[in-house]
Amino acid sequence: MEKFITTNLNGEELQTLIIEAVKKANQENNYNQNPDLVSNDYLSQREAAKFLRISLPTIIRWKNAKRVPYYQEGRKVLFKKSELLQVLQKNQILLK
Repeated sequence: MEKFITTNLNGEELQTLIIEAVKKANQENNYNQNPDLVSNDYLSQREAAKFLRISLPTIIRWKNAKRVPYYQEGRKVLFKKSELLQVLQKNQILLK
């Protein structure tokens, strides 16, 4: 069962909170120091959303808008962990 949290944060506060969470996750998993750790790891749409701590509709919207790189074979859509992290680090606008 999914949990929903309501908050009184404004858009900028929420963006800052998300950016800090992504940075913390990167540091904890040493992605910044050793990107080879995740270079060959592929994620489904659901796994990518969970990995980035965003909703499934958000990752699908980013994919459809070509904001994040993805690979597709038939109906199967995959994202590379290292590429997702690179996109977020270079394009903080995605977190708005």
